[in-house]
Amino acid sequence: MRGKGIYVAILLLAAITLTACKADAGQEQNAGGNSNFIQDNTAQDSRNDAAGAVSPAPSQGVTADDKENYEDSTSGQVQDDAGGAGASVAGPAETPAEEPAADPLTEAIFEGKDAAYRKMIEKSLISTGNISRMKKAIEKAKNGEEVVIAYIGGSITEGASASSKEKNYAYLSYKYFKETFGKDGGDNVKYVNAGMGGTPSALGVIRYDRDVTSYGELLPDIVYIEFSVNDYQEPTRGAAFESMVRKIMNAPNQPAVVLLFCVFQSRWNMQDTYIPIGYYYELPMISIKNALVPELEAGRITDSQFFADIYHPTDFGHSLMADCLKYYYATVNAQEETDELNQVPAAARLGKAFEEIKMYDRATADDNVIVEEGGFSGTDSALVRFATGQPSFPNNWKHTSSSGNEPFRMTLNCKNLLLVYKSSGGFGTAVVYLDGEPAMTLNATEGGGWNNPITVLLINDSEPAEHVIEIKMAEGHENKEFTIMAIGYSR
Repeated sequence: MRGKGIYVAILLLAAITLTACKADAGQEQNAGGNSNFIQDNTAQDSRNDAAGAVSPAPSQGVTADDKENYEDSTSGQVQDDAGGAGASVAGPAETPAEEPAADPLTEAIFEGKDAAYRKMIEKSLISTGNISRMKKAIEKAKNGEEVVIAYIGGSITEGASASSKEKNYAYLSYKYFKETFGKDGGDNVKYVNAGMGGTPSALGVIRYDRDVTSYGELLPDIVYIEFSVNDYQEPTRGAAFESMVRKIMNAPNQPAVVLLFCVFQSRWNMQDTYIPIGYYYELPMISIKNALVPELEAGRITDSQFFADIYHPTDFGHSLMADCLKYYYATVNAQEETDELNQVPAAARLGKAFEEIKMYDRATADDNVIVEEGGFSGTDSALVRFATGQPSFPNNWKHTSSSGNEPFRMTLNCKNLLLVYKSSGGFGTAVVYLDGEPAMTLNATEGGGWNNPITVLLINDSEPAEHVIEIKMAEGHENKEFTIMAIGYSR
């Protein structure tokens, strides 16, 4: 009986051992199958990585720290994929960060527009600059205080080729600001358009006080400067542009200054010259060139859609430009104000000689200036006009065909002087004398010849001095017409 018990125990032990061996063999077989599954997935992941299909690379412009954070945030997911279904080698997955809420103003601008249009408009914003001045203007408007938005520039700002004044980019962007930030319908937001066709910043800085501030009666809170397609061969080589920036920024109400860079059909503008000025003064900068040219080159927008001629935008072009300004406003409005007010540095980059320039014409009372009109006693009424219908320089001095050859003589104390004369077909040539010596010859048929003003630099000294300027008709042109439109000088 005892032997039979021993025999049964031996049989049971053998059965247990055989079962355990079969279980081990099954586990090895399963492990081999899982190993093959992991290898297959890993190989597929490698193929996908090579094709750029698994882990998207950070976008251009991401900093090294951002890139490192991006890689850290995705490493756990890559290991999970390699570790098999549901495996978590790096620990429990973190709760994904919430996406920032979409800005309603920004989204409203792009309502009904496709992603390509949105990307185009976003490209226009070179920099928001220091936002403190613009934030102040926006808050004033929201509070119901009067806010004045002014635009100074050339014919694009004036509204050339727009089908109406209301289709001009300047008016469209003003209307957006008024309706978006103004109080009770926005009657507290005012509009000044000082665009003048065919004129550079050298003339802009001369006429700024007259055309924008009405000699101090208005203090704009926001000023757009648009001369990037008008300043080719501008006589001060950028000093007038920078002087205007400084002049506006130094106004007692500390207005926001925005640089706007338009573009010709040739894809040309002067933004490369003026962008460093924008960065130097921490100014917002908007480039229509940056937005538009890639779309033209890709064929998504045609030249005929945007350009009415080789210079000016169509209604669609003006609307596109206005969207660029709207996007800038929405971007600033969505930002928290952390900037301290940007001050005007003592030193200039290109020049500040024209920061305090004054405009002088026949209607100006100025004890520093003595004028003897001579043969330039007439008044020219054939002038280019603003979009409002007002003549550009009505208080001029004109030499007529019967005026004789007595010179126009001006005596004044100044350190710089810009002379503005009229370009017109059929007009004559005048010679300018500075302190008795011939200084320059002005051919009024050059420079366009459509009654537009031409600006030249006659004096540019570091210290003021007494000067006598004489203008008389050149030999053989005594019976021709010639118009002196205005003078700009500073002491």
